[in-house]
Amino acid sequence: MIMTRKQQIVTAFLAVLIVASVMSMPHPTDMKREHPATRASGTVATAPSVTAENNHEQVKDLTYN
Repeated sequence: MIMTRKQQIVTAFLAVLIVASVMSMPHPTDMKREHPATRASGTVATAPSVTAENNHEQVKDLTYN
């Protein structure tokens, strides 16, 4: 596909803009890390208990209100 001169200029401008914006982002190693005084402790979720399924005749039909 051949682009017109205007499309080439706009594409080049957008490419330069994207590269410049990525270059201006701070690198993760440049950021000062804050070390919390206490460590956060997580909880481990347990598996849900197995429940017996309802009998087919006991299940209410929710198709119609």
